[in-house]
Amino acid sequence: MTKEERRTYWKSLVDEQRQSGSSASNFCREHNLKVSQFWRWRRKFKSQIPVGSPDGFIELIPSPKDSGSGIRIRLFNELLIEVERGFDPVTLRSVIHTLCSGSEQPCSR
Repeated sequence: MTKEERRTYWKSLVDEQRQSGSSASNFCREHNLKVSQFWRWRRKFKSQIPVGSPDGFIELIPSPKDSGSGIRIRLFNELLIEVERGFDPVTLRSVIHTLCSGSEQPCSR
């Protein structure tokens, strides 16, 4: 396998895992892949993804003051998640799952 074929092969696996919603460890187990090798390739591809738009700006769309979820997330130098009494736990689980699936290391339970 040439270098380019290997790169294409691993890129397709990384993309497939992200779209599947399965954790990296489960995906690797199902596809008989070494987890460490998978993470190495995933980090390599992640470093090649541009952040934001080409001009460096990201469009932010404000939500109403009371969005109804009871959850606010701030992403500056560190992650801060605030929840109010009566927050929507389904939304929080979905947000955490999304954040974990995009991180380099799996989130611990």
